[in-house]
Amino acid sequence: MKMESFKNKAKKFLQENRWTLLRITLAVAAVAIFPDSVSYAQSGTTDDTISVLTQPLSRMESLMSGPVPKAIVTIGAATGAASWALNIENQITKTAMRVVGGGSVALGAATFVSQTTGFLIP
Repeated sequence: MKMESFKNKAKKFLQENRWTLLRITLAVAAVAIFPDSVSYAQSGTTDDTISVLTQPLSRMESLMSGPVPKAIVTIGAATGAASWALNIENQITKTAMRVVGGGSVALGAATFVSQTTGFLIP
């Protein structure tokens, strides 16, 4: 009986605070993915680059234009083309078009950021 009460209270707490818990989870995930972006500039570096700026930008570019986004866009394009050609379901085609469009924007944004910040950050 006592365990059921605890489960109900825990479930109610999670439902009431789901957005706050999601924000905390995303913040922890960001720190885990980008540990260098939350640190200060290292002293004693021999090069002239600012690693606090260059490392997160290069890491973000590699995440946005790496093999995983390219694979997701390719799978989305193949799924969308197959469902459109076979006239299976309209929702699959719409979702595949969104995946391909979003992936192409992400891949293009990585190229745009690297080209625009290339002259700012050596």
